[in-house]
Amino acid sequence: MKYLLLLFLLPFTVLAQSIGPNQPLSIPKSYKKVAEATGDLDKDGKDEQVMIYDTEPDKEDNFKRILYICRVTDGGLSLWRQKVLAVLPAHSMPQYTEVKDLAINRNTIVLKQEEYPGGRNLTQYTHIFRFQQNDWYLIGSRVAMNTNCWGAQIFEINFSTGDVVVSVVPDGGCDEENSTQPKKSRQQYKHTFTTLPLLDKFELGENQLHIAGCKETIYY
Repeated sequence: MKYLLLLFLLPFTVLAQSIGPNQPLSIPKSYKKVAEATGDLDKDGKDEQVMIYDTEPDKEDNFKRILYICRVTDGGLSLWRQKVLAVLPAHSMPQYTEVKDLAINRNTIVLKQEEYPGGRNLTQYTHIFRFQQNDWYLIGSRVAMNTNCWGAQIFEINFSTGDVVVSVVPDGGCDEENSTQPKKSRQQYKHTFTTLPLLDKFELGENQLHIAGCKETIYY
């Protein structure tokens, strides 16, 4: 009976290993590489590789933008973590969401993106992710909401220290318009984050924070 039990469990053990992390990376040739960066992410002195790809458009003309976090092995790249950053329309001009920069700095992933919804608005995002406590977490963000001929409202968050900064920076206006300019300002707050946002659950442009004493809705 003991041996029968072992034979019964063996296929499940093999299956669990086959669907676990660090599987060989396989990306369809039809995907388009948008950005990549190389550097040490887990402080072991060895480089990892991070890449962003766009998938092929589907029947509704939408495509996915996927972040791949990979370990470098003797056999090539193995997948460490995969995250769909966004689902975007293939033909979105004049609207767009663009990856401006991807870097590995001080064992963190630094991702910079721009979102242009049309008109005079442009939102610039910087998100910093770090591997700690056996998972990937958002530890820092900077969101600049720019309006042409007015200025920018900027939200900066350090999720580890709880420092939150809300700033307004006027852009000087436009010569052909007599628009009212905001006053330059900078307010700093403290907020205790009981848990850090997980990369797996993070969705671009859908995150808000409300702090006591701050009238603004803070975006990250």
